[in-house]
Amino acid sequence: MRSMFRRTILAFTVSLVLLLVVLSAALIGGYYHSVTRWSERRIMMVEAAASDILRGASRSGDSLPQDVPVFVYDRSGTLVASNRGGGWRRDTEHWERLAIDDDGVAVGHVEIGQAAFRNDAANRALMQTLVRTSAAGALVALAAAMVVAWLFARSLSRPAARVAEGIDAIADGTARVPIPEHGAEEISRIARAANTLAARLQSERALRAQWAQDVTHDLRTPIASIRAQLEAVVDGVYVADSQRISGTLGELGRVEALIADLDELMRLESPEVVLKPASVATADLVATLRQRFDHEIDRKRISFLADLATPTIWADEALLDRAVSNLLANALRHAPEGGTVAITVQSVQEPAESGDPCPPGRSVVLSVCNDGPPIPPDELPHLFDRLFRGEYARTSAGSGLGLTIARRIVTLHGGTIGISSSRADGTIVRVVLPGRPGSV
Repeated sequence: MRSMFRRTILAFTVSLVLLLVVLSAALIGGYYHSVTRWSERRIMMVEAAASDILRGASRSGDSLPQDVPVFVYDRSGTLVASNRGGGWRRDTEHWERLAIDDDGVAVGHVEIGQAAFRNDAANRALMQTLVRTSAAGALVALAAAMVVAWLFARSLSRPAARVAEGIDAIADGTARVPIPEHGAEEISRIARAANTLAARLQSERALRAQWAQDVTHDLRTPIASIRAQLEAVVDGVYVADSQRISGTLGELGRVEALIADLDELMRLESPEVVLKPASVATADLVATLRQRFDHEIDRKRISFLADLATPTIWADEALLDRAVSNLLANALRHAPEGGTVAITVQSVQEPAESGDPCPPGRSVVLSVCNDGPPIPPDELPHLFDRLFRGEYARTSAGSGLGLTIARRIVTLHGGTIGISSSRADGTIVRVVLPGRPGSV
């Protein structure tokens, strides 16, 4: 396969050759058309001059054109005038004979030699000059076009080659520096996209390594605890009573929950995940959640409040239930004994952008609030990271993936999620979802 440089040079050369062929054809066609018109005009001049001679208006052959042999004869065939003299020998086989009339009456005829444009010395000089100039111009144009083609091909191929080398380095995993975003707009866009891809791959690679490390750590702790418990029972240090077995089962449950959350998160992050949005009644959603967490609410004597100003939410019901369930579980886990947990759902008008001719739609804001201890400010930006468990949640149950799963579900719906925490307002997780398509 030829390189872009060679292809560009070849394209320029072929284009130039075609242009020269077209120009040459046009020049040749124009030349022959001009010669034909010149010959016709020359014959008309000869006829006019011969007519004047035969009618007596002129008796001299000086009025006849000198670049073509002309002999004028009267009605009886007597030579009347010539621009070559009466004794000039000629071969009239290829000459043209034209009758001369005066008001419809034949007064004689004229014999004309071959009227060629090049017979005239000035015309021959003009033709030679044109040929030499055209040839020189074609050679100069070819040389200039080759230089321009070389420069243009180089300006295209060098950035493209750098992009190709950079993409090869990304594919091999050896990329060290960003690909230069220079050259044509299309090549710059490719380089920009490749750099973005490389950055994402590097981020994903680091995240995958960190995730693997965190998963290993989170699995190693309960597994080590289970192993130690079982070895102690085998060695006779501990008695395999119901309390010991119950604690071991709790550790196994933690491992099982972590694996289940990991599996769910990978499924949600798959490109093949498909939403099934529908109108979800907020009252039914909150009632289901209230029933699911009844035991925890009663155990901690939590005041559960719900303010449902918006009756419906447009979302995938199963995924929305999962996301809000994770948020509510976190709120209940960190709420104090006798504290308060509140869920609010309300519609807000989206602000119109400057110059936007379309009216803004309405969004739905779902908030989950608890009055537990505030989260340290330095931990707030990391709460949605995979397996992040700061000092705020380190001693509590959970896999560390609940908020990550909730954020992924909200992102799939085209919404946003954020968290704020203070001693005055408590901890509030706010989810903003687009309103139903077509609503205003």
